[in-house]
Amino acid sequence: MARLLTRRFLWKCVHFTTMVRCVTGPETTAQRQLQRTLYLINPREQTAGYYGLDVIESWAGVRGVTNLVDLTTPTVAALVPEGWQVEICDERIQPVDFDHRAAVVGLTGKVSQRSRMIELAGEFRRRGKLVVAGGPYVSLNPSDLAAHADIVVEGEIEEIAGGLFDDIAAGTWRASYTGTRPDLTLSPPPRWDLYPLRGGLAAQVQTSRGCPFECEFCDVIQYLGRKQRWKEPVQVVEELEMLYAAGFRDILLADDNLTVMRRRARALLEAIREWNDRRPGERVRFSSQLSVDIARDRPMLDLAAAAGLRMVFVGVETPNEASLAETMKRQNLHVDLVEEVTKIVNAGIMVVSGMMVGFDNDDEGIFERQLDFAARLPVPLITPSLLVAPHATPLYARLEKEGRLVEGALDYIGAGNMFRTNIVPRQMSRETLEDGARRLLLHLYRPAVVLDRLRRFVENSPTRPEPRPRPFFAGPVENALARGLMRLGDRDEPALLGYLHETTARRPEMRAQLQYFFLQYCQTRHNIEQLKRQAPVSPAMA
Repeated sequence: MARLLTRRFLWKCVHFTTMVRCVTGPETTAQRQLQRTLYLINPREQTAGYYGLDVIESWAGVRGVTNLVDLTTPTVAALVPEGWQVEICDERIQPVDFDHRAAVVGLTGKVSQRSRMIELAGEFRRRGKLVVAGGPYVSLNPSDLAAHADIVVEGEIEEIAGGLFDDIAAGTWRASYTGTRPDLTLSPPPRWDLYPLRGGLAAQVQTSRGCPFECEFCDVIQYLGRKQRWKEPVQVVEELEMLYAAGFRDILLADDNLTVMRRRARALLEAIREWNDRRPGERVRFSSQLSVDIARDRPMLDLAAAAGLRMVFVGVETPNEASLAETMKRQNLHVDLVEEVTKIVNAGIMVVSGMMVGFDNDDEGIFERQLDFAARLPVPLITPSLLVAPHATPLYARLEKEGRLVEGALDYIGAGNMFRTNIVPRQMSRETLEDGARRLLLHLYRPAVVLDRLRRFVENSPTRPEPRPRPFFAGPVENALARGLMRLGDRDEPALLGYLHETTARRPEMRAQLQYFFLQYCQTRHNIEQLKRQAPVSPAMA
């Protein structure tokens, strides 16, 4: 569900930052009274990532599907004052309507959506629309988008939305609007009635904002703060009811650290468990993001599993303790990370692990160390990435002072390139780092290597009753994806597919987790094929 945007779940914390500029020229919207019509757009990303679903279109011919519905646009829509007409477009699901009648166009996005945000802003301004740009990336680097949009809003919008939209309607908008750190107990539920929910496989509910940790590379605390703020459990349940009624049975709790504040997390999970137990049909399966320190609290893990938590992202990052200390990821220090992750899996929760290379304490041996580390994890899905310094982070400030930031990096990082970085490494060249990260990905996703990790995950997962066993490859999309894998020609692929089929029959309670694994595995294999086409791959990398 913002940390390094190359490897995070799609959790976009809701920010709609606006700084308004009045400029002259053919691409400028002069200040004037405007009709109260708003077209909110979540742009597509330029490059496929770990959590995209490009593979479904490429291998199964199905368009307009996204892994996770956008949360920003319906949240902003809920804050627009009465009297406005609002429509939402998620470009991953539907094409942008450049002839839309709205007078105002709102754009949101992460850094990986930067290039597309700029394209859309330019096109709509040429058509005379007032363009408002916001979102996590704009909150971190507002000056970058200020040249491309009429209005850029910085910060969280809840407490400034009324004044912002009143000013726009009156034609009296200011040069900048800076949001606050609002009380989330006053936040209205998102306007899901305006969103194209038909295209989403999973929905989102944000229960908190902020994280008390201080990882040097993390951008979350820069625009959300280190003091975590929460919605009340009753608010969360209200949003869950809306999404359940809309047909969703997979929901991301889009928090940057769901359980870091134990007392609050316990109250929330108890409310969710009670709500889920009352479902008349299929229970909801939840996913979220946790830090590895949750492994030391088995009662909390058991409660999370009882509430329906079935998958979590955990940033294990690296086995190099010097690198963890360097970046102030203290929660990962002085523990056996393999053992801690195994404890989470033992509770019935699938772990997706983030892995990073490029820290100052990483030399060229880090790639082999990461491979050895990954081979011991009960984690079938690992998302390796390069260390990147996001704007406004302590890492960015430090490397800028040291003269170790790459000029022009936004051109490719802002296009979503997975294996480029904006840092100059300390102990190897940037080319060696980027090449090593690609080789790491390719080895981690060899079918035989993945199968070993998948078996370890299944063997460490507890059994649960499941009354309705169903075959794994039961639908046309699953079968099309399986055929797509076979076309790649790896001799170990049939063994992996056979294991999925056999395990689902033997352990039907794991079907949903295995289906999630299969979808993301296919997406990553699809990404790898694209990566091979973009850059020559030596035999050692294949």
